Amino acid sequence: MRCLTQGDIMASSDSYFDIKSKIIFLIAGVFIPLVLFAWAYQSGQRFLSQEIPLVDSIMQLRVDLTSTHSLIHEYVEGHQKISKNDVTDLIRKVKSDAGAIHYGYVQMGDISSMVPSSQHLQREFDEMKRAVDQLIEYLLEYEDELHLLVKDDVIHDKYFISAEWAAGELDEEIHNQFSDSLNQQPTLFAALLLIWLLMLLLMLNLLRQSRIAHAVEFARNMKLAQALEHSGSSIIITDTDANIEYVNSAFCNLTGYERDDVIGKKTSILNSGQQSSSFYQRLWQMISSGKVWHSELVNRRKDGSTCPIVMSIAPVINQNNQITHYIASQEDMSEYEALEEKLYKSQKLETAGILAGGIAHDFNNALTAIKANAQMLERKAEDRTGVLKRASVINQVCDIAAQHISQLLKFVRNEDLKFSIIDLNDCMNTACEIASMGADKATIRTELSEQELYVRWNDVQAQQIMINLINNAMHAVQRVESPWVKVSVSKFEVSDSFVQKFPLMTDNHYACISVKDNGYGIPEDKLDTIFEVFFTTKAEGEGTGLGLSMAHGAITKVGGVMEVASRVNEGTEFRIYLPLQAGPE
Repeated sequence: MRCLTQGDIMASSDSYFDIKSKIIFLIAGVFIPLVLFAWAYQSGQRFLSQEIPLVDSIMQLRVDLTSTHSLIHEYVEGHQKISKNDVTDLIRKVKSDAGAIHYGYVQMGDISSMVPSSQHLQREFDEMKRAVDQLIEYLLEYEDELHLLVKDDVIHDKYFISAEWAAGELDEEIHNQFSDSLNQQPTLFAALLLIWLLMLLLMLNLLRQSRIAHAVEFARNMKLAQALEHSGSSIIITDTDANIEYVNSAFCNLTGYERDDVIGKKTSILNSGQQSSSFYQRLWQMISSGKVWHSELVNRRKDGSTCPIVMSIAPVINQNNQITHYIASQEDMSEYEALEEKLYKSQKLETAGILAGGIAHDFNNALTAIKANAQMLERKAEDRTGVLKRASVINQVCDIAAQHISQLLKFVRNEDLKFSIIDLNDCMNTACEIASMGADKATIRTELSEQELYVRWNDVQAQQIMINLINNAMHAVQRVESPWVKVSVSKFEVSDSFVQKFPLMTDNHYACISVKDNGYGIPEDKLDTIFEVFFTTKAEGEGTGLGLSMAHGAITKVGGVMEVASRVNEGTEFRIYLPLQAGPE
């Protein structure tokens, strides 16, 4: 699978934009005019379907009025042989014709006709209905005396002419409106054409603005892409399933992989096996919840070698608040760790110097005991029992001195850091024994766990950190009347407050190491800076300020955390939490 280049991104973007432009033009140039003209056609058809039946209904009424008027004359004058029932039927037909015409709008399915809504037509319609209603009422009331009324032309003068005139006026008004509506059709189409042109211009303007906004956005994205590509940090972009979609040049330089080697692959190809499965579980829990993850770890290069890095992973969230990608930045820690190793060895020598000064008194005591017993041997050379007793004392003193020297040499020996599963109780007990060599007045209390606790660490590094913490504690209690330092190892059960404080620590139990003293304490305004490099509470020349910062980094590297609690003139407690491991089989 080939990696997308900047040219690919531009081509893809332009292609997408061309498709988008075509869609907009299609909508503006074809779809909208079709909709407008379809609406105009439907409106015209609806107008015709409403107007034509209305014209027919009024025409039918006028015809029936004329026919009825004429037939009544024939009936009363005897020119035709028609019955009275025929006349009555015609009168009722006129009434039905008038009733079929009403004022208002016709609903779908209504067979009645409609008079369009206007004030003038309203008056014409009301006048026609009134005249026809009067005519019909009169005819029905005097149908037995029609021959008398016709002879006097009462019906003709008072009712028929009035009804026929009103129907004619309404018919003429409807025809005029129909003609006006037809004459307005070109104007309507011209208006629709103008609306279409305006909408097309609006679409073109919106499209132009969209192209400008797209160009600005594209330029911004290109700057971001160039920044990522030329960044000194190794950058990886993945989808939500950890499939790699993008890497920059710094990544290739760091890992030895080419882009084509990793695009489409899982990020697990970088795993070195030095992180536990729980480490990655905590990582995914963090980033899948939308939070940023940051830690140190060891990855594997293409050639199989390992590389210590510090990594930050941040989720990419879209407008719907959904995670779409993850972006990770990596920094090579090889040079930093080499420098840290030098500082670590320097710190060991500094600690060894402190210990050497502390055990000088013990060696002086040992030499005094050896010398005194040697002098007694000279005096009691003939006393075999006394000689053996003094020789035994000399051996014991020499063994103790040799043990002190052995522990000190083991501590200061230059060895590469190798991590393994260690017994925390044994490791801390040894550290306390070494630290006690330099103890002066302070009492070191040791409280180990009743159960075996195993962690993954380097025992020498762990001992150095503990010795440094104990030495700091002993320095803090120098001016205390009854000084003491307490070192404890226990199994810690996680609480909600602990998880809120350390969200990456998601196990239920951890190994906890505590170093507590009753010294002068640390001011509250300095608690947030004690883990910074070169920070120290000691007087100038008494401390380097490297011990706590190195301890904090080493503990973080093995998946642990370190915290401090202190009150001025009451004392200080350092607590270290480490992931528990299964013991050796």
